Amino acid sequence: MSITSLQFLVLFAVSLVLYYLVPKKFQWIALLLYSVCFFVLSSTVFTGIYLLVNIVVTYFAVRLMAKAKAGGREKLAKRSLLMGILVNVGILAILKYSGFFISIINSVTARVGTDLRLPEPDFASPLGISFYTIISVGYLLDCYWSQESDAQGNLMKTALFIGYYPQMTSGPITKYQQMKEQLYAPHRFAYDKITFGMQRILWGLFKKLVISTRVANIVNGIYGDMQTYGGLYIWTASFLFMLQLYTDFSGCMDIIMGVSECYGIDLPENFKTPFFARSVQEYWQRWHITLGVWLRDYILYPILRTETWRKMTKWMKAHWGKKASKQIPSYLGMLCVWLLIGLWHGGGWKYILGMGLWFWGCIVLSDVFQPIFKKMTAFLKIDTESFSWHLFQSLRVFVLVSVGNMFFRLNSLSDTLYAIKRSFAQWNPWIFFDGSMMKFDVTHADLNIIIFGVFLLFIVWILQEKYTYARVWIQRQLLPFRWLLWLGLFALILIYGNYGPGYDATDFIYRGF
Repeated sequence: MSITSLQFLVLFAVSLVLYYLVPKKFQWIALLLYSVCFFVLSSTVFTGIYLLVNIVVTYFAVRLMAKAKAGGREKLAKRSLLMGILVNVGILAILKYSGFFISIINSVTARVGTDLRLPEPDFASPLGISFYTIISVGYLLDCYWSQESDAQGNLMKTALFIGYYPQMTSGPITKYQQMKEQLYAPHRFAYDKITFGMQRILWGLFKKLVISTRVANIVNGIYGDMQTYGGLYIWTASFLFMLQLYTDFSGCMDIIMGVSECYGIDLPENFKTPFFARSVQEYWQRWHITLGVWLRDYILYPILRTETWRKMTKWMKAHWGKKASKQIPSYLGMLCVWLLIGLWHGGGWKYILGMGLWFWGCIVLSDVFQPIFKKMTAFLKIDTESFSWHLFQSLRVFVLVSVGNMFFRLNSLSDTLYAIKRSFAQWNPWIFFDGSMMKFDVTHADLNIIIFGVFLLFIVWILQEKYTYARVWIQRQLLPFRWLLWLGLFALILIYGNYGPGYDATDFIYRGF
């Protein structure tokens, strides 16, 4: 069940009415029932077994850990932690990555002359398995590291935290400390919460149904026939895929965060005007923010604090100097994180060696050559605080990230390398003026809608930079202006949105991760 479908909107509307009608002490139970209903309608009962195992194992591991720590039994607490992590990550690895690892084994054995061809399994993965797995792992680690027990003693409340349905589709990735005071607390009907939530849902639907689905036609058309479409066609597809991915993913976030806000529950933000970033590192601090925070807190920092890394730092300081002892261990820790990011996005070399190494290399090289860049800007007398310089930096980041996302979008590592090669095969700027873009199942009206949509996005981004939320500025305006704005947005979705019978809407790109 897609969250842009009429079925979902009806389910949400009914659940919202019932949520505020039931006694407040039972509201969290209502949320749990809605979550079960959403999962069953969006996935299958069979795949629900994996989620159930995750919840039960996490609950008992945390409870056993709490008792062991209270009794001073550190070894038992550590074993409980490892058991919980191994089971949860093991399920994820088997369902999502077993085919990839078996293909590596088959490839290696074929090269050494051994005719060993293991069958590659094709398991059905439950909805949002990557998201709820790392939420569970973070919860386990928080309970192990905390000085005071933070274990949830109710199995059903643990199930709600891990399987809260708005975040099942594409995140965001939450921590128990962020959610425990909201999920189980009573919530009174609040007009502002409801209206803000509905407004955010509307904005998310506009991004997905009006912009993303139209841009997808052009991207799919070009990438689907790269032998015919080279040169600036490839760059057009690369840049437009950035727009498609942003409006798809952030549109999904707007919808589910709006839904959650209507229940009185605030989820952590996942985007902060990423296209205004002036470095690749800053871009990833603004894009999929909760994943970056999770990897920093549970992967990077623990790696840097290990005894191995400390010994490495000490040895490098003695032999290579203070600067190298700070930079190299940090770069190696970041490499581990980026390879993991690549693997998390999918089992394949295009993710691991493509996405992972590309973005890691961009960040590391930028940091290494930063002193040279500073000297160059000083020599050229560039005002680094000027608008034009900031614009240049943002455009540079946009191009670098677009290349990196080609590894994410295309089918294989070889396809991506072929696309990059084809992008330099010819210089064909006339395609923007001779109607060539009309080949990809888009009309002049579609192109005008895309341009208008991008214009609206920029206005909202500018308002977000100043007010955090554009709706804060809108709320300060006169009532007729506000109603005109929201009714106008609703009319745009109604008239120009791609939905309804006979339309096969492109699913959310991150759905089911």
